[in-house]
Amino acid sequence: MKATIFTGLTAIILFTGCASSNNLEQQVTTLSNKVDKLTTEVSKLKEQHQKTESKLTQLQNANKQTTQKLHNISSSFKK
Repeated sequence: MKATIFTGLTAIILFTGCASSNNLEQQVTTLSNKVDKLTTEVSKLKEQHQKTESKLTQLQNANKQTTQKLHNISSSFKK
């Protein structure tokens, strides 16, 4: 009697473990897909950030040149 109960409990534990393992594998796969998607999005954001920084630098340089030109013009009127 005890052997039958023990065997039954062992079988239930094994089947439950397999079911949990399949569910765990599915969760790992889902999380891996999400990580891949986020990695791609981060890469795109880095590219956009670099482009934005480059444009900002160009605008800052243009602003410096314009400011210098205005300064030169105003200096010529003062003389």
